[in-house]
Amino acid sequence: MTDAQIEVEDDIGLTDLSLPPGTPRATRKAPPQPIQTSAKLSVNVASTLNSPSSPTLSSSPLPLEQTRRRASRSKTLPRLPRPAHRTRLSLDGLFMSPERVAKLRRWTLSLATVNFDLEVGPKITSIYPPLRLTHAESQNIAFSSFPDSSHFDEGSRTHSFRIRLRSPTAGEVWDSDIPRPTTVDGFLYGFSCFTRTKDASSKRGYQQTSTVILTHLAYPSLFYTLISKLGPSIMNHGGPMLEAACQNISSWPDPIPGTNVELGFLGTVVHAEIPRAIETQQAMSAVLPAQMGESDIQMLVSVCPKEPPILDQFDTVISHLWSIWECIVLSEPMLVFGPSPAATSLAVWWLRDLLRPIPLSGDFRPFFTIHDADHTALVNPRPPHAGLLLGVTNPYFERACKHWPHVLSLGREPPPREKGEKNAILIGPAPGWRTTHKRYTSRDHAIMKQLEHARNGSELDKLRASEALRQHLTSRTTALLVPLQRYLQSMIPTPSESRSNLTHPGRLKPFSDTAFFASLKAHGSPLPFKSNAKQREFYERWLRTPAFGLWLAQQEEVVQGVLNGMMK
Repeated sequence: MTDAQIEVEDDIGLTDLSLPPGTPRATRKAPPQPIQTSAKLSVNVASTLNSPSSPTLSSSPLPLEQTRRRASRSKTLPRLPRPAHRTRLSLDGLFMSPERVAKLRRWTLSLATVNFDLEVGPKITSIYPPLRLTHAESQNIAFSSFPDSSHFDEGSRTHSFRIRLRSPTAGEVWDSDIPRPTTVDGFLYGFSCFTRTKDASSKRGYQQTSTVILTHLAYPSLFYTLISKLGPSIMNHGGPMLEAACQNISSWPDPIPGTNVELGFLGTVVHAEIPRAIETQQAMSAVLPAQMGESDIQMLVSVCPKEPPILDQFDTVISHLWSIWECIVLSEPMLVFGPSPAATSLAVWWLRDLLRPIPLSGDFRPFFTIHDADHTALVNPRPPHAGLLLGVTNPYFERACKHWPHVLSLGREPPPREKGEKNAILIGPAPGWRTTHKRYTSRDHAIMKQLEHARNGSELDKLRASEALRQHLTSRTTALLVPLQRYLQSMIPTPSESRSNLTHPGRLKPFSDTAFFASLKAHGSPLPFKSNAKQREFYERWLRTPAFGLWLAQQEEVVQGVLNGMMK
């Protein structure tokens, strides 16, 4: 990759984003300032709506809404006049009572807007409800909400990112009355809708803005749906749509694990199925069609969105998908390179889902930039961390990660050029799968045939094949655990053993590699290994992964709880 090839990326006013930190920037005149997250935000569009989902929020606190039996589509949208011109995105004048904010934050922490500043680059311009962020967190959100480059003139694109919460640096001053983000795993999840529109008043001739949902919940299917509706609506109608969105979300029931909920949002009712735990592998339960309207959406919140079909991203690696699955479950680090944040973030979420119900032992970043505060910790000359999934679009990472053992490059092969036509300029590695891994299991030829047929078929064919692929590979993850669950039964002490062990009654026996492999040799595995030797080698590797330690600890905790209950 030459410097000349890198420079052909479309100019979206983000040329600084493709350079490593410390590179001189001709357009930057001053360092970025810390984000001001005061409770007062400025709105250019005043709201005088009387819709039950969009009261006048700028003058008085929102009343608590009564509990509804079913979500109503008609009450999730404000009555909007047709704008004579595009409304400039702003959040000013919003106010919600503390009770409403608490209800909103059961699902989302805040909504933010990010604009491109010619002097400092992407910058958070407003965030509501106010959230106390460190300077590093604010920068991470700002840069992660914009693509490294744009391949379209006008329109909107959605993607997601995951950033680590960080402690403030010495000397940082902020308002202690504003709450810090509260998360489950120490990470903040962002779902961004980047919009590019022509703007004659701008020096570059266009306006670039991102609307971002910040949340503590790793529910990609749900939040992709929300931001896909919210981003364009706010760009077109401004404050009233944001008011309606906040009103809708704060009216939702609690996100209780293992429940099905109806969520009204901007004219749509979402039938959302919440997993019992974040490591639960979700499968669609039966929601009667009679219970759903024409515009209703049914989803499993923790999985990757079904649309667009993931098969489009794996077009050139169909025959390698079983090798990719093995690398995921063996906690192998993987660089996922794509043409856009939309591509990499969907692919990383999809791959992360394949690991369930095995606990997540590594880090995953749907879209990672060189400006992330973890850049030097995750990308350096040392071997990459076990289980790391890194979604990137900047060709810088192809060079920086050339020592990584596995690189998945997304997309389709470029069509053959006509006679006399110039070669297409390729940014980053060509679509394909580069790996040092030697596959242990056999492919499923029926699934592979369905994928090959669908790749050039209709959109419906691709959707069906993508879902079939997900079900097939997740069933393999479940099958991987069968020999271990079988052996786990032998670790449970019998009642007589518990009574005779007066020192530690009811304690689970320790895991023995020798005893496990004896059980594996006697009973085998449901996975189609190429040979018995390959089977043993695979499980020897898996027992050395950090994922196995987490899985075993979870199983021991569950079984020990049952044994302790029996001893009372």
